[in-house]
Amino acid sequence: MSMTLARFQRLLDVHGTVPARWPQPERAAAERLLATDRDAAAALAQARALDSLIARDAAAHEDATGVLRALAARPLPAQRRRFLWRRWPSELLTLDFAPAWPRLAALAGVAVLGFVLGLSDLGPAAIGTGDDAASIVADNDIGAVVFAPDPLPEAHP
Repeated sequence: MSMTLARFQRLLDVHGTVPARWPQPERAAAERLLATDRDAAAALAQARALDSLIARDAAAHEDATGVLRALAARPLPAQRRRFLWRRWPSELLTLDFAPAWPRLAALAGVAVLGFVLGLSDLGPAAIGTGDDAASIVADNDIGAVVFAPDPLPEAHP
């Protein structure tokens, strides 16, 4: 059985660089190719260099995981408690305001709407037209008290 360089490269990719792992019928053909072809020997050397890099990286990774496990097993150092005035902004950031903000926004909106309606002239239109309605609105109109040049004329002598 004859082996080509492409088939040898496929053998290296699938089974690795150790000849003991190669299938028995292809092992003899691969060894004959290695003895006669310099490109096959170069491909085997390149694959072995790649295997050594992978093995070195795996060993370094195992060392790193060992270090991480050792650090995780150690207790944390004693933590200082900071003063409340230094800690309060971070404490406010950890609170969950998500469920409350729509209710607070609705409450603020209704409060602003009530204040604006109280200062506006929409009162007489809502109550009706007539002399009695105008006198009720004039007595209870806070807009007249706030924006009148002299809101309490009887207070001055």
